[in-house]
Amino acid sequence: MSEPTNPFTAVTGKKPTCMEMLQFILDGQATLEQKEYFRSHMDHCMPCFKSYHLDMAIKELVQTKCCGGEAPTELVRTIKSQIAQNIS
Repeated sequence: MSEPTNPFTAVTGKKPTCMEMLQFILDGQATLEQKEYFRSHMDHCMPCFKSYHLDMAIKELVQTKCCGGEAPTELVRTIKSQIAQNIS
């Protein structure tokens, strides 16, 4: 059985990395088709599964602790960068 076409693939044919797909999802820019593809992808990709759940937990925590509003983009990037360094 062949793998479904990746809806994240750029018009140029460049396939996205797992982290690029994840960031697209977390930023709220993904279409329904892309979200469904990524959920299916996570079933077979443990790093994506772990990253997704960790990033979602961070996003929710920051949103609830920052005066109920959106967290500053730079703060989110800094936190993710520090976590990624600690995981590696």
